[in-house]
Amino acid sequence: MNSSRQVFTVTQVNRYVKKILESDALLAGLFIEGELSNFNAHSSGHLYFTLKDASAAISGVMFKGSASELAFTPKSGMKVIAFGRLSMYEKSGQYQLYVEYLEPAGVGGLQLAFNQLREKLEAEGLFDLAKKRPLPCFAKCVAVITSPTGAAVQDIIRIIRVRNRAVKVVLSPALVQGEGAAADLTRALREVNEWGKADVVIIGRGGGSVEDLWAFNEEILAREIAASKIPVISAVGHETDFTIADFVADTRAPTPTAAAQMAVYDQRQAIFDVQDLCEELLQNIKTGILQRFNNAKALTAQLNRQAGVKISGEWQRLSHQETLLEKVSPYAAFKRGYVMVRDDQGSAVASASDISVGQSLTLNWADGQANVTIERVNARP
Repeated sequence: MNSSRQVFTVTQVNRYVKKILESDALLAGLFIEGELSNFNAHSSGHLYFTLKDASAAISGVMFKGSASELAFTPKSGMKVIAFGRLSMYEKSGQYQLYVEYLEPAGVGGLQLAFNQLREKLEAEGLFDLAKKRPLPCFAKCVAVITSPTGAAVQDIIRIIRVRNRAVKVVLSPALVQGEGAAADLTRALREVNEWGKADVVIIGRGGGSVEDLWAFNEEILAREIAASKIPVISAVGHETDFTIADFVADTRAPTPTAAAQMAVYDQRQAIFDVQDLCEELLQNIKTGILQRFNNAKALTAQLNRQAGVKISGEWQRLSHQETLLEKVSPYAAFKRGYVMVRDDQGSAVASASDISVGQSLTLNWADGQANVTIERVNARP
């Protein structure tokens, strides 16, 4: 055995191979497409998996910092494109891919991420219509969260000024695309709520590609919109563009211009509405007066008819009573030659036994009376 030979430890060999792998510029930034298998989301937040194709496989790891920024949920069997560097894990002597970025493979990658988040938030109830708050009818202050240099903010301000110059517009500038845009939009919305003086919030931007609008599909922004104490209008892109922010907001506007129209009542239209209401009120008053006059007229006629019937009945009853009175009245007897005899006290004398000779009496007829003195009384036994 040659005593001059150089002997290396396993650690030294692994470190040497690792150094070679990490010094290769090509291996320092690889895009690799493959299928995920043996996927494991560790409790530490790190992701461990194997990336394979039809004839080969390579181990991969994605640490917590990078994994927390994923826009979708990786699963075994899913085809992905991974970007990272190739190196060696010295303890096992196995080389592996240290992944910094991961996305679903193919054109539908972003759509998959979109669908996954939409299903997740919908299951949590963030899209429930019962939780949507109505927009204020007469907003005095509108907060606008968007890029300060974009066309969207100019359109919103212009429309609000045209509709009602008395409404205050407060701009909370934020990034609307690119790295960090979702976090910046979230920060702006949180600050508007802390300020607490806005009646409604418009958050959005003008049109763009799916990638340009992606900040409005981030979970962090969706949850901030759902937690907002102030009603939120989502106004992202064009009418055909839909984002997660649209589903979770209180109201979705097809464009930023439409959002401004929804947020602020039209002062000119309000004047027309008041005029229409006045005309309608006057017409209702006229109609009411005419109706009440006709009702009073009909009621008067009804009362007259009822009074006539009542009077006629009473007149008939009175005539009947009069007839009865005439039958029992002493005046009727007077007409037949009878007289009424009264003593000097005015009391009626009903019997010959009630009078005496020399007594003065008064004889009463229908047309007069006479005073007499009794000379003789012939009483019947």
